[in-house]
Formats: sequence, C-alpha cells, structure tokens
Amino acid sequence: MATPTVETLKATGRQYARQPVNIALLLILPPLFVLGLSSAIATFSGVLGGNLGERSGSAIGAVWAAALLSSSAAFFLLRASRQADDRLLIAGLGRPALYATHALAGAVLGVGSGTVGFLVVLLTQDIASPIDLWLAVVVGAVAYEAVGATLAFFVDGDLEGSFIILLVFMLDAFVAGPLGGATGFWPSLFPLHHPSQIAVDAALTEDVDRLRYGWAVVYMLILLGGAGLAHVRRSG
Repeated sequence: MATPTVETLKATGRQYARQPVNIALLLILPPLFVLGLSSAIATFSGVLGGNLGERSGSAIGAVWAAALLSSSAAFFLLRASRQADDRLLIAGLGRPALYATHALAGAVLGVGSGTVGFLVVLLTQDIASPIDLWLAVVVGAVAYEAVGATLAFFVDGDLEGSFIILLVFMLDAFVAGPLGGATGFWPSLFPLHHPSQIAVDAALTEDVDRLRYGWAVVYMLILLGGAGLAHVRRSG
C-alpha cells in the first residue's frame, strides 16, 4: 500500500501535468535555449567581454532552461497547493510527511528539468565530460527550484513572483555568469554562477574544477534550507 507521502507526490505530479503550459515549457524551453540561442549566447558573450563558443553556449543554455523551468514550476505548484495542503493536514497527514512530499517533489522537478536540457545538449553537441555537465545542470535546477519554492511562501501574486524569478535569473545569467566573464566574490553570490562555470568547463574539457562543485553544492543546500525554513514558518 502506498504511503500518504507517495500518494501526495503522485497528486502533485498530476497537478503539474494537468497544466498544458507546464508540459509545453518542458518540451519547448530546453530545445529553444540549447538549439535556438546557443549561437546568440556565444555572440553576446563577446559583446559583454566573455569568450564563449557555441558548444559552451549550448551547455549554459541547458542550465538556464532547467533553472527557469524548475523555479517557475515550484513557485506555481506550491502556491496552488496551499488549500490542498490544509485539507491533507486536517485529514491526518503529519507535517513531516507534508514537508517530505514537497521536498521530494522539488528534487524530482529539479532532476527532471535538468535532465531534459542535458539530453538536448548531448544529442546536438560533442561534450567533453557529459556527467559533469549533467551534474551542473541538475545542481542549478535544484538551486532555482529552492528559489521558486521560497518565493511561493512570501509573494502573493503570480505576476509578482514571475517578475522576481525573471529578475534574479537575468542578473544571474547576464551579470554574474560566464557570459561576460564575471569573476570575484559578488558574482559567486548568485545561484547559477558555479553551475554555469562547471557547465562551460564540462563542454570543453574533462578536467573540471572540483572546488566549484563544493561551492555549488553548499549554495544549493543553503537555498534548500531557506526554502524548508520558509515552508515550516508559513505552514506551521
């Protein structure tokens, strides 16, 4: 017999699939960023002072697509599930089980959206280290899933939440990422800085800086912890 957590997770999946826009974004956004924007990313990188080729542009496009997919989906799913969560608690589902369900759903969302973008790159580009690229895309997706989840507990309007996600993403992608060759302390404070750098390295070489993994994972865990704390405080 399935546990309440598993049943709730299945219901979350059905809720995600019930919205046609979610499926459309999942199928359209990764190919658009990886195939349609890779050349533009490489060209724009030169304008901003970076030095990205089309292969690196495709890798970064996968990170961007996964981040936008996971953050927007987490934001809208959690906002839509508030009343359902209350009913589940009244029906006897414990809060730890509810928190575990949302955490597991977020992990599945991040890994799934990251894998879609990764597969598009893998099918269209010669990547030096595919496993490093996949890990970079998934870490970036999960980090942004945490951003979207946190916003869902503090931002009341769908439009306002979407605007904040896009604003953070634009600063992350165009100011703090490898697009313009950003380095130093301040760029590293953005969620996609290290995953994007890992993706660029993975596209070109098997010698990926392992220290970046440490920073990327630590930042991801901090964001997940913040999302979990927001969940507990707002639903407690």
